[in-house]
Amino acid sequence: MIELQNVTKKFGTHTAIQNVSLTVHKGEIHGLIGASGAGKSTMLRVMNLLEIPDSGSIYVGDRELTTRSKRELREARKRIGMIFQHFNLVLNKTVEQNVAVSLQLAQVPKHQQIDRVRECLRFVGLEDQMDKYPAQLSGGQKQRVAIARALANEPEVLLCDEPTSSLDPHTTSEILTVIRDIHERLGVTVIIVSHEMNVIKSICQRVTVMDQGTIYETVPIESSGIPKSDRSPERFIKELKNDA
Repeated sequence: MIELQNVTKKFGTHTAIQNVSLTVHKGEIHGLIGASGAGKSTMLRVMNLLEIPDSGSIYVGDRELTTRSKRELREARKRIGMIFQHFNLVLNKTVEQNVAVSLQLAQVPKHQQIDRVRECLRFVGLEDQMDKYPAQLSGGQKQRVAIARALANEPEVLLCDEPTSSLDPHTTSEILTVIRDIHERLGVTVIIVSHEMNVIKSICQRVTVMDQGTIYETVPIESSGIPKSDRSPERFIKELKNDA
């Protein structure tokens, strides 16, 4: 479903990811984890070319994104939803208007927008909050609005960049339940970046451990009980494999 082939991304003299290759299977929930600065968020952002790689190829489905024109890339991105750590809501727009933004950018006819916005807000349990502004919402509600916005264009892929890092444990559990429900009911392929092992293990089917801009290993999720104090890639793998 998503394939990165020998992808490198630099910021000035700093190499964020180097010669990375990864395949995410269609319909799976795939995690990216690693210590701070490992390159996991950059890896996520090159998947829809929010960050343009310096070299390498990126495929989503049968479409190679790195060779497309700006117009073709805009079309391809309609099928790739993204959820950000800090919600990225427009403060002077209502919940309804925030969800409608992605439909407006995709030039969906106005008469179709209302029904689609309501459908997405109903899916995340916020249909009764349509007229409120972000400042009137809790952190969990703001993230639900962001999820609804990401779903508006009926994406095939949902990219989640630390979607629960600013939320309390109870709200984190609620947001993960929403993401899991999206995966199960809509068949969306989900890639989720997190530095929290409990998040990765509670929702993902496979996880890629990153270290210093490269892939250390990709493994299936298994239960374990390793302490979280050691953030080395070796410890991530031990925690995932339960072989400490």
